[in-house]
Amino acid sequence: MKLYKQTLGSRTFDLFNYLLMIFLCITMLYPLLNTFSISLSDPTLVGQGKISWYPRGFTLDGYAYLFKDNEIIRSYWNTIVYVVLGTTVQLLMTSLFAYPLAMSHFVLRKPLAVLVIITMIFNGGLIPSYMLIRNLGLFDTMAVIILPAALSAFNIIIFRTFFQDIPAELRESAFLDGANDITVLFRIYLPLSKPLMATFALFGAVSFWNMWFEAMIYLNDETMHPIQMMLRRMILQLEDYTDLAGLQRYVETTNVNPRNIKMAAVIVTILPIMFVYPLLQKHFVSGMMIGSVKG
Repeated sequence: MKLYKQTLGSRTFDLFNYLLMIFLCITMLYPLLNTFSISLSDPTLVGQGKISWYPRGFTLDGYAYLFKDNEIIRSYWNTIVYVVLGTTVQLLMTSLFAYPLAMSHFVLRKPLAVLVIITMIFNGGLIPSYMLIRNLGLFDTMAVIILPAALSAFNIIIFRTFFQDIPAELRESAFLDGANDITVLFRIYLPLSKPLMATFALFGAVSFWNMWFEAMIYLNDETMHPIQMMLRRMILQLEDYTDLAGLQRYVETTNVNPRNIKMAAVIVTILPIMFVYPLLQKHFVSGMMIGSVKG
């Protein structure tokens, strides 16, 4: 068997790709390392701007400040509830909506598909959405975070396309055995859709984890705020100590630099969601490609 021999051009191209990937990795990792280092470094050195990609003068005072009360624990719990319930409802509603759209014999298939596509082009805007939420009585409830994000036109189209690619013979044989559409969906279609479900579960989890604008608009009760709202509120409070004199007084009083607290809050906020991706990585690439070829 004759082995493929790389030409000078192909070797140069591979080298360029390696260098480009290394550069991109450094570009992406450095801000994260810098943030992590500042959160663990001595407040005085942080104020002098002497921290780069590794900690200096190790201290955990920034993290101790964050966890001095139960606010961050409560915000974490709220966010976990939003992520778990929101992602579950989103996947369930999308599957239930996309399944009939994938059936060629469904009478309302085309009208509903047109309505779905229209929502991708036209958006009522913030004021109509605010009025709708108010009229539905969803203010200051967890449902105001979960329900408006339950359906996405993009997700519906991808799910519908994937369901169309599943052989119709599976559905027909299930009906011959006495199954109905609900059984077919949950016993055949969804088990065959694991890569797709895992991918959009990741998308949904990241979306709900980063959600803060909806909480700012619709949640006046701070006990229901997610972690991102707590982080925003904390950063705004610490902005009062941006001048040198105020910063010096704050460091002398609390023995911690506001930047220590800010960066510690960022690390505490992003670490949990960073661990979700490796769990779903094996399904991610296949889930992104499945359903994207056929329209």
